[in-house]
Amino acid sequence: MPDVRWPEGWTPVDDAAEAERLQAELAREVPRRHLLDGERVTPFARAEGADDVLFAWPDGRVAQVHLTWAVETDPAFPATQIYADLEDWLRRGAGTSPAMTRGGER
Repeated sequence: MPDVRWPEGWTPVDDAAEAERLQAELAREVPRRHLLDGERVTPFARAEGADDVLFAWPDGRVAQVHLTWAVETDPAFPATQIYADLEDWLRRGAGTSPAMTRGGER
């Protein structure tokens, strides 16, 4: 991950155990037909004191996911917003939660 000036409240996921826990939680939550169903993404940053996590694809795309900490059946959850890359997220998405832009939290 390149040097990033993270927005207030965001921090990188530097700990391998934390990354593994977040990866497992995403896999547990994502139902069939969700935007991330079957996708291979890696957590790399999270909002402190919130449930939003940034996941990256190998090609550089970024997904901001509002984890629900529950097994979901509705493909609208966990709420997810996809960005072209980290710069796109920093420009357009930082400071917003996909839960707020997709109709609420769970």
